[in-house]
Amino acid sequence: MIQTTLEKIRDTLVERFGTRLKCVLLYGSWATGTARKDSDIDLLAVLQERALGDGKAIADLFLVDNREISLVTCTEDEFRRENIPLHTAVKREGKILWGNIDRNLNPEPPEVKYADFFRKSQEFESRKLEMAKKLLEDDYLSGIPEVCFVAAKHALQAALAMKGEGYSSKVAVLLPLVRAHFGPEVAEEFQKLSEMYSRTDFSLESVPRKEAKEAIHLAEKVFEKVFRFLPDKNSFSRQI
Repeated sequence: MIQTTLEKIRDTLVERFGTRLKCVLLYGSWATGTARKDSDIDLLAVLQERALGDGKAIADLFLVDNREISLVTCTEDEFRRENIPLHTAVKREGKILWGNIDRNLNPEPPEVKYADFFRKSQEFESRKLEMAKKLLEDDYLSGIPEVCFVAAKHALQAALAMKGEGYSSKVAVLLPLVRAHFGPEVAEEFQKLSEMYSRTDFSLESVPRKEAKEAIHLAEKVFEKVFRFLPDKNSFSRQI
């Protein structure tokens, strides 16, 4: 169904990156056999090394044959080290479209190989929450549930990755993992955020101020648990 599209993208990447391109992998729903007809295509391009202009080289590939494309790049060394959970997931479930790459899993525990990723996630998602508070101050309420839900989801994914779990982005998959690792209270808060986001995402009506404030409060409660302790790069004796 998507073979022609994949071939177009593959040929474009080979042409633009030349000998620096080591491998192109398909991951996500099209790799696992769970895709719908309109599902996005998720691709990872592994490069020998980075160069200025790499982002610009793939900027126009976000839409091919009227289908949304999620195309991520990394270096061969980054893929080997699995410095983000996506690399581990692609090694496990991905399908090679072009080239060749070592897909042996990095034996280091998640709390070691994902330590920098977790710190950066905390900083980035915390900025989103601050943005939601600024939107509340300025009375721009409609986007607050989405910002809070996405920030909480990404924070939970990062924390679950530190425990070797949670590679999925689907709420139905994440909720049981959140409940198991962080308790029913956090799971309930995340579920409320998910329901709030789903209810307001396609609504043309303005979000009530009370609901916007609740979204921020729920996200703060999730953050309080998830980011209570930062993982030490050399030791992970503390619990998340």
